[in-house]
Amino acid sequence: MKSTILILCIVGATFFTSCGLKPVVPNKVTDVKFGKIDFLRGTVVMDMGLQIDNPNKFAINVYGLELDVKVAGVSLGTVTVEDRIKIMKDTQQVYRVNVNAQMTDIITGIPKLLAAISQKETSAEVNGWIKVGVFGMRKKFPVNIKQEKVQTAEEKK
Repeated sequence: MKSTILILCIVGATFFTSCGLKPVVPNKVTDVKFGKIDFLRGTVVMDMGLQIDNPNKFAINVYGLELDVKVAGVSLGTVTVEDRIKIMKDTQQVYRVNVNAQMTDIITGIPKLLAAISQKETSAEVNGWIKVGVFGMRKKFPVNIKQEKVQTAEEKK
């Protein structure tokens, strides 16, 4: 029994050192869908698509994200996502992130967001980290996306 566990540990260690875990990070904001914007309270609800690239030869689980989000130059705060998702090997998958933001600068922020909705295009900036793992091994990777042309829309209910 002990020899079987030892062999499995050696095979596992060889697998991880030979393959290595390539960075699995969001590389693009695909779109931003605005929900409710409350002018009086300064709250914004939106849904953002993040394209996550898995260049590894094996499927990866995403165990969490923490992202600072800016849309149209307006800081929407930090988004923490603890959902666990699986990204298949050698693929790119779009993952939806819900953002519930409390704006601090309502006077300049709301008009910029409304202009982004009406123009159907805006800039987006996402910074933070993503935690991924496979076979009990987990690793955090930094996320830095600055994109000029992101499609915007208003959510239809």
